[in-house]
Amino acid sequence: MLASDFMPAIVAQLLTWIFVIYIYSRDKHRPEGVSLALIFPLLWYLVCASRPVGVWFIIWGVPMPGGGGAMEGSPIDRMFWSGLTVIGWVILARRRISWGAFASRNALPLMFLTFMLASVMWSDYSSVSFKRYIKIIGSVTMALVVLTERDPFAAFTTLIRRAAIFHLPFSLLFIRYYRELGISWSWDGSSVSWQGIATSKNTLGQVAMVAAIYFLWEVIRHWKERGWKNLNFGYLLLAIYLLKGSDDALSLTSISVFVFAVIVFWRLNHYQKQNKPVAPFVATIMVATFSLLTLVIVHSVVMFEEDSPFGWIIVNMGRDITLTDRTVIWGQVYDVAAASPLLGLGVGGFWIGRLANIPFTEPLTWTLGQAHSGYVDTYLQLGWAGLFLFFLIVMNTCRNLLGTIKINFEAGRLFLTLFLTILYVNITETTFLRGDHHLWFIFQVVIWQTLIRPSDDSDQPAINPVETPNIPKHETLGYS
Repeated sequence: MLASDFMPAIVAQLLTWIFVIYIYSRDKHRPEGVSLALIFPLLWYLVCASRPVGVWFIIWGVPMPGGGGAMEGSPIDRMFWSGLTVIGWVILARRRISWGAFASRNALPLMFLTFMLASVMWSDYSSVSFKRYIKIIGSVTMALVVLTERDPFAAFTTLIRRAAIFHLPFSLLFIRYYRELGISWSWDGSSVSWQGIATSKNTLGQVAMVAAIYFLWEVIRHWKERGWKNLNFGYLLLAIYLLKGSDDALSLTSISVFVFAVIVFWRLNHYQKQNKPVAPFVATIMVATFSLLTLVIVHSVVMFEEDSPFGWIIVNMGRDITLTDRTVIWGQVYDVAAASPLLGLGVGGFWIGRLANIPFTEPLTWTLGQAHSGYVDTYLQLGWAGLFLFFLIVMNTCRNLLGTIKINFEAGRLFLTLFLTILYVNITETTFLRGDHHLWFIFQVVIWQTLIRPSDDSDQPAINPVETPNIPKHETLGYS
């Protein structure tokens, strides 16, 4: 029985709007140290986590201008991304940031951005590469708007919470009542996948995963005061429900990622309670993640048999031996990348419809937009040089977060969990180098070091994420 048998879709939509507006009214008080400027990163994140603005206009029946091919892109989306980027630049300019201190603290990310810009010059499609690079700059800009708030950590958690407050209920609404938009069918029509207001099953799973981590964090830290009487717990259950996916097509990747995140989260909590250093545990997770990555990459080259130990693990996780054709895709990507293994083919200059693609998509009616591995995509676009710089950033960020967790455990635990989880996700999915991806935005918030700027009303510096003395007790979803 369909949900529409219980009530008309328009009634369900109205009730969803009433519920979301009510929850927002409970969350109306901005935490101390968070400005109204947070609305712009929130808009950026919401669109990254759902569908392009042009697609929403088409869904709403708004006539759209022409264009929008693989080379040109959508004019309305270009206006949206570039408009928010310019607004972000204006906000940062008015915050009187000490750019010298910023550069000294963020030498590696700046080198990485510079290398990406240089790669535009040797891209076969320089104009497309440059446009996509500007979008990456936009995501960095929005992340810096968050990080230059008076309390960056409160700004970040506020953004994640408010995005989830909107995204999760409307995804459920689309899945149940607007199925032509909220679900997708397999190529043979035998199974249904949930996508909600996102673009795919995987994106919905990633959004739900981030929301579940956040609401789990909220429930745990307010448990003594609220217990089960906490709307955060309801949102946690909703996030897990959406993360699971449909019965026809369980989102095994999203579920495994969430399990990974929960293990990291709980173990960090355990080490804190036992007053033990977390560095050995984090090092173990990093080694395990990159060992698994290495094993998967080797598998894509030599192809282990199903009866091999690694093949047995893959099959018993419900996957086929090709990791749903990923190894086939990677093999063809390696052949293309071999044309420029040191410097890559240029950021954003390969996945452009059928203009630049791999034989895997030739017989298909659709084309790939990623290699389904962030590390493979980084190698494809930026070569060994870019991959080396990227891993330096990862190591440096890990060291910085270990410093954060010593000073501010709550901030450090949440950031470390998200950071390690994003590294894990990119073994079989691509979120790196994608300026319009919500996990790339979160990654930017985590990797850029604190900025120092004078206060608007005093000579004190802005509060740093690693120096925030406590978590402000603002009203959040039933907690006062």
